[in-house]
Amino acid sequence: MALDRQEPNDKLLEQFGRQILVPGIDEQGQLQLSKRKICIIGMGALGTIASQYLVRSGIGEVHLIDPDTVEESNLHRQINYSLNDIGKYKSEISQNILNSINDVTTISSFPTTFEEYLKEQAIDHFDLIFDCTDSHQNKIFSSKYCKKKFISFVSISINSSDGIYFSQNYKNQNKTSSCFECLFPQSKYDHRCLNSAMIGPVAGFVTSLACTKIIFALANQDLRLKSEICLIDLLTSDINKLQLAGIKCPH
Repeated sequence: MALDRQEPNDKLLEQFGRQILVPGIDEQGQLQLSKRKICIIGMGALGTIASQYLVRSGIGEVHLIDPDTVEESNLHRQINYSLNDIGKYKSEISQNILNSINDVTTISSFPTTFEEYLKEQAIDHFDLIFDCTDSHQNKIFSSKYCKKKFISFVSISINSSDGIYFSQNYKNQNKTSSCFECLFPQSKYDHRCLNSAMIGPVAGFVTSLACTKIIFALANQDLRLKSEICLIDLLTSDINKLQLAGIKCPH
């Protein structure tokens, strides 16, 4: 269970001492991380890597959401699973794997969709929602929900050797901020990666970049998450960053 602390104790300093030394984290930042609550939607290639890094950073509470079960074709890129897990719920297996990492983070698993999760859970007090799904429709839905509830939002996607990072600091902005659909309009096709070309390290690179941004943001008392898009091409090693301007969101 997440510990209620006002000042960093010896155990916190021992477990996360190397991270505390990083400029921009320090002891108070680590304490702030231990009080944060986040939700990871999708426990596939992106979500499994994200869950490992974010739990290991010492975030206080993490909810894992995914209705899918493990398949053999998942194993080359989804790092929480093995052959023994085929047919089992991804969220539950991930929780079991992550529970033994530290005694700072409380982890809950929900083998359901984000929409179904919202019918039973009140999440207005979350600090950040991280959409790691491969569903364009789900990203539109989760982005709009975060904007409505003033919850900071991050989404990542990959396809072959390309990746997209999208973030909006809805927590500190008004409701006119752009949502995911403003920049990536909905089409009649809901692309998923079920049959897409994929190599595991691409998921690792894109997720590592996102988690680094998330950890620094959550370590800051004001949650200074930048509203931006990063377009990533691993074949050319190019990362193009676009700062998002304030617009009147029509959604």
